Amino acid sequence: MLRILKTDACQPDAAALKEAKRVLLAGGLVIVPTETVYGIACDPAVPGAMEKLAAAKGRDGGKPVARLAADGAQVKTAATHWNGGLEALAEQWWPGPLTIVLETRDGWTGYRVPDHAVAVGLAQACGRTLALTSANLSGEPDTKTAQEAIASVEADLVLDSGPSADQAIPSTVIKVDGGKIECLREGKIAFADVQARFFKGLNPEG
Repeated sequence: MLRILKTDACQPDAAALKEAKRVLLAGGLVIVPTETVYGIACDPAVPGAMEKLAAAKGRDGGKPVARLAADGAQVKTAATHWNGGLEALAEQWWPGPLTIVLETRDGWTGYRVPDHAVAVGLAQACGRTLALTSANLSGEPDTKTAQEAIASVEADLVLDSGPSADQAIPSTVIKVDGGKIECLREGKIAFADVQARFFKGLNPEG
């Protein structure tokens, strides 16, 4: 049975985060707010959790799912390569609406550090990155309230902290391969700004 836990957007309730962690460790799905849209998360380390997430989204289980990180340090540890450009992006837009696709030991994976205390608090509580995707059926509009997310996807627990944003604008998604940067989806942050910051970080004296 779906449970809804109300929590403050700026100071999330520790008991709510603890319960969400318990659900995730049991292989369940949790709807969680971010500063852009509501998302649905699972623990990718739990067998069967990623398949359950794909089924809830109604999409091919082989499609990549971004990871929710508590901070840039978690991402840096997972990345195969890290450089000054990535460091500059992390300093400028994490936490924030930027997803960076990097090469890791498990292949190419996207990472995001949302500018939202509930989402970051959940990743901190779990002690590792979580799989996070938008809380809507594939092809359907993004959701910006817990009620919209509940109506769109099936989950085991909902962390409801009110509307995520006035406009449900998703994160900008980029791919970084060494000194090359590619825009996979332009969202809340203009790619031109991301690109300029990346190359300035690579060549600080340039």
